[in-house]
Amino acid sequence: MKIRQKKKEASHIGDILSKKLGALAGRSDLELLSLWETWTEAVGEEVARHTRPKAFKGTLLLVTVDSSVWMHHLSMMKNEIIARINKKLGEDTLREIRFSIGHVEAS
Repeated sequence: MKIRQKKKEASHIGDILSKKLGALAGRSDLELLSLWETWTEAVGEEVARHTRPKAFKGTLLLVTVDSSVWMHHLSMMKNEIIARINKKLGEDTLREIRFSIGHVEAS
């Protein structure tokens, strides 16, 4: 005789992925996921339209930028961006940012 289990309520895919990634990923991957979710808030809407965080490598954040003009502009703001991101992450995780030019999809 089979016992039917009560169906669980639907879950948002973002919640499921966060939990699964938390179980599988290292700390830096989780921080990148957190940063990805708050990127616009951390850097501002105008900067976010031209950039995407790509990866954490230790204390280094790699960011894709859509043009050399924006890359130059952001390199001048690097220390301010690092401070904002560390404030969002709640600790001094980030020490360096490297920008590279590439395709940035509209969000």
